[in-house]
Amino acid sequence: MKNTQPRQVTPQKKTNTEASKTIRWTENWFENRFFVYGCLSIVLLFVTLVRVRLLNLPLERDEGEYALMGQLLLKGIPPYEMAYNMKLPGTYYMYALAMSLFGESPAGIHLGLLLVNLTSILLLFFIGKKLVNTSTGLFASASFAFLTLSPGVLGFAAHATHFIVFFGLLGLLVLLQYAEHPNWKRLALSGFCFGLAFVMKQQAVFLLPFGLLALWLIEQQRSPDGNKRKVLNLGLFAGALVLPYLLVVLIALLTGSFHNFWHWTVEYAGQYVGIKTGSDAWRFLNLYFPPVSSGYELFWLIGTAGLVALFFSQNARKYRWLILAFAVCSLACVIPGFYFRLHYFIVFMPALALLVGVALNFLQEKWSPRLALWGNFLPFVLFTFMVSLVISKHGTTFFKVDLEKMVERSYGAANPFAASLEIARFIKANSTPQDKIAVLGSEPQIYFYSDRLPATGYIYTYPLMENQAYSLEMQRDMIAEIEKAQPKFLIFVNSSFSWTRSAQSANDLFDWYDRYRNNYNMVGLIDLNPTGKATYVWREALANYKAINKEQVWVFVRK
Repeated sequence: MKNTQPRQVTPQKKTNTEASKTIRWTENWFENRFFVYGCLSIVLLFVTLVRVRLLNLPLERDEGEYALMGQLLLKGIPPYEMAYNMKLPGTYYMYALAMSLFGESPAGIHLGLLLVNLTSILLLFFIGKKLVNTSTGLFASASFAFLTLSPGVLGFAAHATHFIVFFGLLGLLVLLQYAEHPNWKRLALSGFCFGLAFVMKQQAVFLLPFGLLALWLIEQQRSPDGNKRKVLNLGLFAGALVLPYLLVVLIALLTGSFHNFWHWTVEYAGQYVGIKTGSDAWRFLNLYFPPVSSGYELFWLIGTAGLVALFFSQNARKYRWLILAFAVCSLACVIPGFYFRLHYFIVFMPALALLVGVALNFLQEKWSPRLALWGNFLPFVLFTFMVSLVISKHGTTFFKVDLEKMVERSYGAANPFAASLEIARFIKANSTPQDKIAVLGSEPQIYFYSDRLPATGYIYTYPLMENQAYSLEMQRDMIAEIEKAQPKFLIFVNSSFSWTRSAQSANDLFDWYDRYRNNYNMVGLIDLNPTGKATYVWREALANYKAINKEQVWVFVRK
């Protein structure tokens, strides 16, 4: 007998209809504005919560350099006049802008970093969306957000690399807008932004040929045969590309600091990048890559898979060569000098994040037709797992670790970054704004905190210890500048981290210091405990104190 069971037909049809609606929704969930911008908002909120907690993190020495230079700019003193360094001055101006808006303090500087980082996340979202699709943009921007929070790349510090990334991404986004709506203003603005990335720091030099290559690829797609127009557009772009550097040179000429600018950013910089050898490169890469990837192993693995996915994904087909060029040129920015310092990797993070987005989108592209609902959710589940590994590894750092302890974990207690605050407070309380100070060591943050002018432009002593052509001349120049200025305070940083002295280093500066300090009385000793907090000893208490640690800071006042 045939059993039709008519009462079950209607509910079954309803269930199938609901399932069909669910599948259709999940197939298009990355086109749902509420879902996409809701996820993006959660990522931005997470980054904000972490970085706001870290606003008052003590400055490390690179931040101290940028802060000092920015502070001098706000006083009307141009770069390279009273403080020297080989970096181009773009980041100095960005620090000056941040401090003029938010105050001359670590919090003001790190608030500026927060805004730059959040904006960079949004820029990468729109770049990924234009290069591939919304799914790629969301995964790429979220990946970048977590990658740049990593303690392994010192992502909490306002290094020049964050500003390179900001202007590089801005230039790329404007170039992609030009591809959709050709306009000479967009073309010039894109080139100018790439040029600004370079003047943040020379490390960004490889983004310049990337910009030209990206434009050529875009022009090839638009009009394969329009060679005359391509040449004109490339010429306009190249002119805008070099304009920021020409403006930097012009400012140096007008302010009378061109000699120092050229010596430090070209002549000495050329010496600096030639110090390390190929064998050093492999050693440094092996030393620094493990902390860079710690907790982020899956991001690197899936990003590498994204390189392969580029050549199989239909969604990424249009701009696959542009994405590949971006990855190669961004990676090249990590290599100059073979130093592979932790924060250098930040320049590669947008490309790595974009490749993660390509890989996860390709996973969705291939598996959603086969697994329907689960095929669409699979990339999201995998990304959630990747993030959970990051939080399990670094969550304590993100939300719990005391700020001073965090500095000790990241740099070692023998680096006097937290101690610099107390030293500067003592100097500021016992001097006037007209007094100059001299720091023998590489701790420019002391100048910044104390708000006192440097008696010497040599705010780092690393170049003086290096095996390069100018080291002995630099030592003698530093001696002459200090003797001429006769600073009220002399601070000697007796820490190997502040000197990196080697057997090849000249001893002229140390021999001079042994004699010159007789013009001063010791008024402070900071005993840097390698396993805990420093001990501060001032004035009369010095008579009864015996230092117990190898690394110390000595504070002298002129007799």
